Amino acid sequence: MSKPNLDEAADLRLKVVSLSRPNSFSSKVDSEGNKQEHFTANMRIIAVTHFLPFVISVSEETPTEPYMWKVSSRSGHTAMTAGIRSLSENPNAECKRVGFIGYYKDLNGEEHPCDDLTQESRANICKVLGEHNAVPVFVDEETANNHYEGYSKQILWPLLHYMSWSDAHRMNPAWWDGYCKTNKTFSAAISSIYQDGDIVWIHDYHLLLLPEMLRKMHPVATIGFFLHSPFPSSELFRSLPQRKEILNGMLGATSIGFQTYSYARHFLSSCTRVLGLESTPTGIDNKGTMVSISVFPIGIDSRYIQERRSQPAVEAKMKSLREMFANKRIIIGRDRLDEVAGIKQKLEAFERFLETYPEWQGNVVLIQVTQPGQTRQPKLEAKISELVTTINSNYGSIEFMPVMYHHSFLDTNEYMALLNIADLCLITAIRDGMNTGSLEYVVCQQDKHSPLLLSEFTGTAGSVSGAIQINPWDYVGVAQAIDTALRMSPEEKRLRYKEMYQHVMCHDAQYWAATVIQDLRATVLAGQFNAETPALDMPLFAKCFTESKQRMIMLDYDGTLTPITNIPSQALPPPEMLKALRTLCANPNNFVAVISGRDREFLDLHLGDIDRLTLSGEHGSLLRTPGGEWVNLLADMDMSWMDEVKSIFEFYTERTAGTSIEVKSTSIAWHYRNADPEYGEFQAKECMNHLEDAIVSKLPVEIVYGKKCLDVRPISVNKGEISKHLMGSHPEKWDFVMCAGDDKTDEDMFNALRTLKRNVVDNSTSKELDGKPSVTALTNALAASAVSSPSVGNGANWTSTSMRLSPYYFTITVGPSDKKSAAAWHVNTSEMVVEALERLAGIDDESKQKVT
Repeated sequence: MSKPNLDEAADLRLKVVSLSRPNSFSSKVDSEGNKQEHFTANMRIIAVTHFLPFVISVSEETPTEPYMWKVSSRSGHTAMTAGIRSLSENPNAECKRVGFIGYYKDLNGEEHPCDDLTQESRANICKVLGEHNAVPVFVDEETANNHYEGYSKQILWPLLHYMSWSDAHRMNPAWWDGYCKTNKTFSAAISSIYQDGDIVWIHDYHLLLLPEMLRKMHPVATIGFFLHSPFPSSELFRSLPQRKEILNGMLGATSIGFQTYSYARHFLSSCTRVLGLESTPTGIDNKGTMVSISVFPIGIDSRYIQERRSQPAVEAKMKSLREMFANKRIIIGRDRLDEVAGIKQKLEAFERFLETYPEWQGNVVLIQVTQPGQTRQPKLEAKISELVTTINSNYGSIEFMPVMYHHSFLDTNEYMALLNIADLCLITAIRDGMNTGSLEYVVCQQDKHSPLLLSEFTGTAGSVSGAIQINPWDYVGVAQAIDTALRMSPEEKRLRYKEMYQHVMCHDAQYWAATVIQDLRATVLAGQFNAETPALDMPLFAKCFTESKQRMIMLDYDGTLTPITNIPSQALPPPEMLKALRTLCANPNNFVAVISGRDREFLDLHLGDIDRLTLSGEHGSLLRTPGGEWVNLLADMDMSWMDEVKSIFEFYTERTAGTSIEVKSTSIAWHYRNADPEYGEFQAKECMNHLEDAIVSKLPVEIVYGKKCLDVRPISVNKGEISKHLMGSHPEKWDFVMCAGDDKTDEDMFNALRTLKRNVVDNSTSKELDGKPSVTALTNALAASAVSSPSVGNGANWTSTSMRLSPYYFTITVGPSDKKSAAAWHVNTSEMVVEALERLAGIDDESKQKVT
């Protein structure tokens, strides 16, 4: 599928709904609220997360099994939970939660796996969670550990956060098996409650295989996937052994959402480089299916933070902290104890700050709160403790310590109090999906308007424009930024804070969730409104072939009879295709031709031994009829222009690794399939512009932009002309015509046959109307009107009543249904073309047996 076609699909989608992009949100809360109301009405959403937002505990009423249960809230992922919860608050929408239940708590508060629970106890879990619109997923303890503690935390999380592993042997094969098994268990759980029309919204890296698994079970389901973590560059991601499985799993979704455009761009690049798929900034052509790619920065539950920050208990904590740090400027930091949190970098920069600006010594305190990270990291813990000790030893005293290091979960009231009284928030993450802590800080600073120092490597940096962005590795720069922030004038603080506050309040978790669902529905809606080319109606196709007597079959080769390959010489004809062609050619009522861009040597080598098969090479420049020799239809044409084109192609070949030149009898091609996908595409456009200026404007030649190649040929030569030549001077003799192709060069055939079909029907109708104006003649005249207009847009208007009237014309493009084509039908793959030929060959075999 060509990039212009992908762009047209994206343009249509943009006309249906205005998509959210970083720094381009509307600030009109009321109008956005109305849009949310409209797009979340009358639907059922199945929100799928790794863990349910609930903890199950044994009820005091049942000390022994079967247990009854009580439900409490699970901590963590507050932004995601708030967004999903907001969808169910709409009275016209229903939102079901699906997720792993994890451990349950006994009467003593101790945790246990659900493996040994009786069926009745499990049924009671389902019942009590059902009251909360939740469906639990039960996974045995070993599989769950392999999935979460193994593959998710040891492999995926580090990789997604740019932490490549140094020891490839560390991966336990059981981890991947557990990951696959868990995703499959989730798929079964969702299928058990899925209903036609449901929207399935899957979250995060724990469930990357789930979209594809679900797609296989429900082919037309609306599936959204949102990745909360970063997505690394393709150079790093391709080191993952299961890279193809992960990408294909994600591409099972209808739409994939990311926190920032850079994450989306990295994903698109990985799909192009690892899977060889074509893409635009807003979509991927996944073997005939368009997968939408969008950007949705997540927000926080700002209304909850607003209420929580002003609670009496928080006020009491604030008073205590002010007394403790009287006359001190407070810098606050709260992070997980992970390498990517940048705590080490923060402490190094703070030490440089105290060294460089001695006037702040004794006047500034850094309160650093950490909580357990994804994995235990003793070396990191030791390094942080060492840095804290060094700073306090060099710049502290018995009365005062410049670094207050608190390594444990912090009470919510204390956390809110710190956010309220802080003079500066310092975030130095070296890689973070979003960092919602910075947004919580903004909400809590309505009184002080204190500045925010935010790492440019966080997802939030792209949308919180009032923050001061820093590079955590630049200790001098961070130290200078701390000094600048602490000396900032009240007016500048106010202006910066106003920008941050407006963004955080307008784009909260509720807005994020509604926008994702809005975009997902719009993607589906755009597909419904697009004039799609219908899938080949195989029963009708076979019926028309059976009823016809004189049949014309014209077939492209690369991408139609065989899949596209990186090395053209390896695109060999499959045995089943050769068998079908031989059977069809053996019937004297069939005229079969392969019309290809290949040269005569290739066609002779692989198809030349099939009796009664007509071959046309180099896009119609060469022709070999059954029993005859090759004829160059352009033998008398001046081809001196090829030397000039070749010199231009050589210029770009020298500068683009992986490209090659193919010189044919009547055309010349530049192939870039083996080049870097992105650079090859760029060079191809540059080369085409060069050719248009230097060659096309002066000589009677044209450029054909094929699949990963540029082909320059005479204007008078194309597959449309050769197809008209093969149809002959009396095209009405053919009562069945099949033509299949996959790229732009084949559109010439489809348009030529559209015109021939119209002329044949018009002539036939005129003859009937000149005689007796029968009902049949009038019906044919009306049917002809459906195909009498020139080709504009897709060829879907071929599939009117006229398709069921002789002569039967089946023009078939290989590719997705939304591909812009003059063909009447589509199939997704070349294998499906071969299956269609096998179906026709089977009909011929049956007819021969009946005659015998």
